[in-house]
Amino acid sequence: MKPLFWDAINPFTGQPFTWDDPNLRWGDPSYYLEPGDPGFVPYAASTPAPKPKRKPRNYMASNPTPDPIGELIAAGEDLYDGLVQHAVGCNIKQNTPAAFRADLDALIAAQNALVAAEGEEPAAYATLRTADSNGKGFIARAIKVLSISLGNDWTAEWTATGLPDQTVGIPSTQDKRFTALGGLAAYLTANPAKENAPLEVTAAIATTLHTAVSDARQGVGNALNKTKAKLLARNEKRDAFRLRFRGTINELEQCLSIDDPKWYDFGLNRPDDPATPGQPSNVHATALGTGRVLIQIDGARRANSFNYYKQVVGTDAEPVKLLNTQGTQHTVENLPAGATVQITVTGVNKAGEGPASEPVSVVVT
Repeated sequence: MKPLFWDAINPFTGQPFTWDDPNLRWGDPSYYLEPGDPGFVPYAASTPAPKPKRKPRNYMASNPTPDPIGELIAAGEDLYDGLVQHAVGCNIKQNTPAAFRADLDALIAAQNALVAAEGEEPAAYATLRTADSNGKGFIARAIKVLSISLGNDWTAEWTATGLPDQTVGIPSTQDKRFTALGGLAAYLTANPAKENAPLEVTAAIATTLHTAVSDARQGVGNALNKTKAKLLARNEKRDAFRLRFRGTINELEQCLSIDDPKWYDFGLNRPDDPATPGQPSNVHATALGTGRVLIQIDGARRANSFNYYKQVVGTDAEPVKLLNTQGTQHTVENLPAGATVQITVTGVNKAGEGPASEPVSVVVT
């Protein structure tokens, strides 16, 4: 039996209750009988009441497209696995496993190319630093040699050497040192009597060093341009895959109900009952010195934020929560030097906290 309210609809006929309904029991409170209650009278034309309409589900909110590239690729792999299992059963037409895999592989290849290009930058910068340092040493030697005849203070005679800023000294910036090398090479070429071979102050050496800096600067420029081109290409593949990812979820809406457990096979939230996040992946802990440790993670499936924990071995009986943040890295401070600290991270969403990552140990410096 259930309480009766004013203007209530009979759930068995789909019509308002009438005062002579055999299943009504007037009183305070009034109620009506249901099948199985003593005295229930079946209705001649029993018609179940229409089910209340559900409020439209915001699938995008339930299964947002990840922003970090690592999470997007990981989510793509999960979604692909689900397509392999259920594409036929779900009658997937637009976002087939083959089409999805092609866009995902294109993104992975573009991301790998970007990472490779970024990896070339440090070597290019190191080459430039070495060339600049060699040039700086030459400029210092040249100033000592030339000051014998030109003096220690700036005069009009120093102008021809190409030293910038009308200053007898090593220029303060790389650009100015590059200019000075070119000027000294030209000056010593025009004034060979000013050279000092034993101290390696010659026009030939200045020219060689100037060329080395020029080549190194060009190398850095080439590396940066290559990275920029790979970034643009990666972003193009990323945007294309994000459309594919979103389109696949939209197509799944036509096949899966909001409480279908198959959503989990795609690595997605079940919209009617969101799953907690997956386990965070690739957790790294790096000692930075002065009692600090940097924690970095790739993320976790379905996570909206992350809980960071630390446990100082021999001091903390259990992991101590540091903070909750959406960031995929965090620096822990004020840790005891020499201590071994175990780091764990969990993902968090509306459904709760997911499983902790495997502990990562680091010795504090």
